[in-house]
Amino acid sequence: MFINIHISSKNYKSIKLFSSFFTNKILTEKLKLTTTSLFFQNPVKKKIFTVLKSPHVNKTAQEHFEYSLYTRQFKVHSSKGSLLLIFLKKLKHNIFFDVILKIEIVNQPLKYNQKLKNKINPDNFMVISNDTCLKKYIKVLNNYGNLILKQKNFCLDSSVG
Repeated sequence: MFINIHISSKNYKSIKLFSSFFTNKILTEKLKLTTTSLFFQNPVKKKIFTVLKSPHVNKTAQEHFEYSLYTRQFKVHSSKGSLLLIFLKKLKHNIFFDVILKIEIVNQPLKYNQKLKNKINPDNFMVISNDTCLKKYIKVLNNYGNLILKQKNFCLDSSVG
C-alpha cells in the first residue's frame, strides 16, 4: 500500500522530532516500510494579523501577531498498511498532539499501473481451444479493459445521450 503523509505544525521542533521518530530504523523494520522519497520540506507559510489595542477609533494603536506553519511530506510503501495507519493514529493522539496529519492512500501509482497493463496485455497470450483456457483469456481481456478504462477516466453513464 502506497501512502502519502503530510505533516504540518506551528512548532518546528515537533516536526523535526516526528520525522526523526518516523525514520527510525527499528520502526521501519517492524512496520516493513520502504520509502520511495523520504520527505519533502515545503516552504514555511507565515500568517500575520493585526488587532486593535483600543476598542475605539485609535487606528495607530495596533498589535501585530505572526505565526509560521511548517510542513513536510513523506511518501511511504508498506506491506502492513492497516497496522501503519493504526500506529500513526496512536502516535498523533498520544505523543505528537500538536502535529496535524493528512494521510493519502494511493492504491495504484502510475508505474505499478503500467507494469500491470504490460503483464495482462491480451496480445501476450496464446489462445488454445480449451474451455478453461478460453475462460481465463476472457478474464484477462475483462481485467485489461477495466484497467484501461480506469486509466483514461472514462465515465459510463446511461443518462447521457
